[in-house]
Amino acid sequence: MGEDDLRATRTDVPIVCLGERVHAGRMDHIAIDNVAAARTATGHLVERGRRRIAAIGAQMSPVAETARLRLAGYTEALALAGLPFDAGIVQPAGDWHRANGLLAVERLMRLRPRPDAIFCFNDLLALGAMHGLAELGVRVPEQVAVIGIDDIEEGRYVRPTLTTISPDKDAIARTSVAQLAERLDKPPTTEVTGQEIAVDFYLVVRNST
Repeated sequence: MGEDDLRATRTDVPIVCLGERVHAGRMDHIAIDNVAAARTATGHLVERGRRRIAAIGAQMSPVAETARLRLAGYTEALALAGLPFDAGIVQPAGDWHRANGLLAVERLMRLRPRPDAIFCFNDLLALGAMHGLAELGVRVPEQVAVIGIDDIEEGRYVRPTLTTISPDKDAIARTSVAQLAERLDKPPTTEVTGQEIAVDFYLVVRNST
């Protein structure tokens, strides 16, 4: 279901959206705090001694809210560490797919000096980036550390295994059911305003950092 579908939905139908936000308004939205998650991911790279930390996944679209929030968290973490923000090592990705992670890392590795770490805005970008690094003979994490967000299953089996931010999926499920139940208990004529509800996330450290 996309944004147009959500806009066309009857106003008396209770809806709770999970993960990426595609529509503001009367629908509840449950997700992690994207700014805090990106700040934690980037801060982890700083704690590992990395100082030239690139980012992959920036999007310029006005509706790309998740990308904007994750970029903000990345920028905040650099500032907290006293590191400069360098727009030249922030790579765009129209779609957060493996292929765009690979293309972005190829561009980054042509830079001098090269980045010594990469924060990818999701795990698929990170997997593509690590594939590209392997093709170029760049060792992870010895030469370039990589971290993503989402904790998808594939990240546990790739070599090296992927460090990531893991959303509390159980909390997302519990909160979603509770919000739906609360909405169903209200009379259909009740005016409802959508809520933004943040759930916990965890840093999962694996071999890529």
